[in-house]
Amino acid sequence: MSGRRLVAVDLGTHRVRCAIAEDEGARLKVLGVGEVDSRGVSRGVVADPDQAVSALSKALDAAERAAGMEVEAALLSLGGRHVRSQPSRAQVTVASRSGAVSGSDLNRVLEAARDLPGEEGTEVVHLIPRWYTVDDNQRVRDPRGVAGSRLAVDCELVLASVAHLEALVECAHSAGLRVDDLVVQPLAAAEGVVRDSELEESVAVVDVGAGTTDIATFWHGTLEGVRVLPVGGHHVTADLAVGLRCGEAEAESLKRRHGHCDPARVLPEELVRVVGPSGVGADEVSRRVLAEIIEPRAREIVRLIGQALEGPHAPAKVVLTGGGSCLRGFPEAVHQLLELPVRVALPEGLTGLSDQLGMPEHATIAGLLRWGQRSGNRRDHSSPRAERSSGRLNRWLHELF
Repeated sequence: MSGRRLVAVDLGTHRVRCAIAEDEGARLKVLGVGEVDSRGVSRGVVADPDQAVSALSKALDAAERAAGMEVEAALLSLGGRHVRSQPSRAQVTVASRSGAVSGSDLNRVLEAARDLPGEEGTEVVHLIPRWYTVDDNQRVRDPRGVAGSRLAVDCELVLASVAHLEALVECAHSAGLRVDDLVVQPLAAAEGVVRDSELEESVAVVDVGAGTTDIATFWHGTLEGVRVLPVGGHHVTADLAVGLRCGEAEAESLKRRHGHCDPARVLPEELVRVVGPSGVGADEVSRRVLAEIIEPRAREIVRLIGQALEGPHAPAKVVLTGGGSCLRGFPEAVHQLLELPVRVALPEGLTGLSDQLGMPEHATIAGLLRWGQRSGNRRDHSSPRAERSSGRLNRWLHELF
């Protein structure tokens, strides 16, 4: 619907971002962006609610001023190590008098698939069907109207901790926002940067953030799985702070300006200035020293990514995004160590203030906006944790109301 306003909030470990956009149909027009240093968030989860609310309020206020409007509701990203996925299968008897699968039968089998005994403290955030089976008719994309007596579904459930989920929603409410939708970060990042042609392949979308590395894998157009690794760009920064005996702010700046994952590609005579932790005094250090500190951690991150991608449906390509993907030499390390084609992805299809959402670290916030655009007006404000998903990421998904 052209002219509809969309609001997205990404409460990350390193930065808090808020974006307001207008749905123009084929594209999204970015009207306002607010971005501030994150506080109270550790490895993607709310650790200090007061600080998190303060940072969110500042980002929201900046976006509202830029857009010249106030907003009341938003889509939120949900991150953290507690996010995971697992397969599920369920079967029901077709109850329709016509002998063909009805919408009611479809909802019943999906409800059965989301029922997870023994998963106390965990909630299903997304239920994403892979395929349906009607009697002996397998791998049916849309079973409605197909004649049969038994309907089964094979799907992937994306799960999250109820406690962390509720803490995130409470932060939004404290900042004056109603939560229209929650989207786990790996799927939001994928929505922001992956291309339709890549979804039809076996592809892994790897979002290297500050506190975590989020992975969503797809196999022939369906979600294969979601993984969140407890490592990210902040671990590289911490290694530099220890190795160079400087503060983390200085280490982060050095990483961004001079960091490299491959010491062999850095000349030893290149020198960089390192300010001490007190902010006074400085030493000159070879840039190769920085690379020698960075390399082991970068290789560890790539190794963990490789382990997460192992399985019967291993991807044929990696799409890298997130701020950590900007570290010099990191895409090459992924390509060399995993022996897979690699593309560093930027958000596409935005107009207006698109330059403010044009870097890999903006994949999640851009993906949230696109998610909201594709979801249309199908929202249930009475349940901010209602499960829903994007039709583009999985064309076989049906929502439950």
